[in-house]
Amino acid sequence: MYLARKTINRKIHYSIRQSYDDGDVFRNRVLFELGPDPENYFVYPGENSFYVAEHLIESLEAFVDGDVGDKLENLLWPFIDPEIRIKIEPFYRRQQQFQSKKITVDELAAIERQVHIFDRRRLHHLRYGGLDQSRIWKMPAKILRVLLNKSRDEREQYFMEQERCLGPSDFKLYIYVIFDLQRHFSELIARAMPQGLNQNLVDKHFLDDLCRLDRDDFFWAGMMPENKLHDYLIRYLLLFFDFNYGTSTFLDDYIRQFMNSHRKFSFPESKNTISMEDAENILNVSAKDLNGMSKKELTRLYRKKAKDLHPDTGGDHQTFVELSEAYEKLLLKVKG
Repeated sequence: MYLARKTINRKIHYSIRQSYDDGDVFRNRVLFELGPDPENYFVYPGENSFYVAEHLIESLEAFVDGDVGDKLENLLWPFIDPEIRIKIEPFYRRQQQFQSKKITVDELAAIERQVHIFDRRRLHHLRYGGLDQSRIWKMPAKILRVLLNKSRDEREQYFMEQERCLGPSDFKLYIYVIFDLQRHFSELIARAMPQGLNQNLVDKHFLDDLCRLDRDDFFWAGMMPENKLHDYLIRYLLLFFDFNYGTSTFLDDYIRQFMNSHRKFSFPESKNTISMEDAENILNVSAKDLNGMSKKELTRLYRKKAKDLHPDTGGDHQTFVELSEAYEKLLLKVKG
C-alpha cells in the first residue's frame, strides 16, 4: 500500500494504491481516492491525539493485512495537523526505528531480475550525489531493497517523493547523470562540467535516450502501454529544458560534500523511563500477556485504554502521558 500523487487541473490529488503480483509481474491498483485534501481523513478528539477516519480504514481492510489504521497513520503522516505533528514527532521517530536485516540470497536474485539500470542510477545519485557513477555496481544491495516487489507505478511514486530533496539548480545535472549522458562524450569535462559541452548534442542525446526508455518493455512491465510519452517521463523532459545547470563555487561544493557525507544523520533517541511493571499497571495486563501480543493486538489495547484515560474524557493528563510511553516501550520489543 502506498500514497500516489497526480496533478489534475494544476492541483495535486492523492490516492491510496497497492502493488500486487499477478504471477508474471507486479501491477498496481487504486484502493481509495483521497482527493486533494488527505488531512480531512484524520479525526482529532482533543489534546494531541488523532486517529484515521473509520470509513477509510473499513474501505481498505479487505485488501491489507495487519493493522490498517497503523499503516495509514504512517502513510499519511505529513498531512496530520502541523502543531500536533511537531509535538509527537519524537515518539513517531522512535516507532520508525529499525535495524536493517542482512540481504538474503533470494533478495539478491530478485534485485537482478527486477531492478532496472535507470532505477539504479537514480538511487545512486540521490544517495551519494556527484556525476561519477563508476561505482554504481558496488552500491550496497541493501539500498536497492526498497525497490523490490513493487509495481512500476509504486517505484515512480517513490522516486517522485525522493526527488523533492532536489532544488532548481540540481534538476538538470540530476537528469544528465541518471540518463548517463556523459557516455556519449569523449571530452574530459563530460565527467566534471557538462555545461561546457556542446549543449545541442547534449539535448539530442537526452531526447534519444528518453524515447529509448519510453520504449523499454522491461522498464514498463506491468503498466498499460500508452500512445504518448508517459507522464512519469514528461516530468524529466520539462525539468531538463526548463532549468539550467546550477552555478558552482568552492563554498557550494564544500556544503554539498558535507551534506552528502551526513545523509545517514538521525535524531538521537529519547529516553523512556517507564518500567515494565509500570506498563503492567497502566494497561492492567500481565507482563507475560504483553510480551506475547502482536503489534495489532497491542495497538488495539492502547487505543481502547487511551479513550478511557484521555483528559478530554475525564482522565488524568499524567497517566495518559505514561500510557503513551508504555505503549512506545512495548512497540520496541513487539514481535510483529
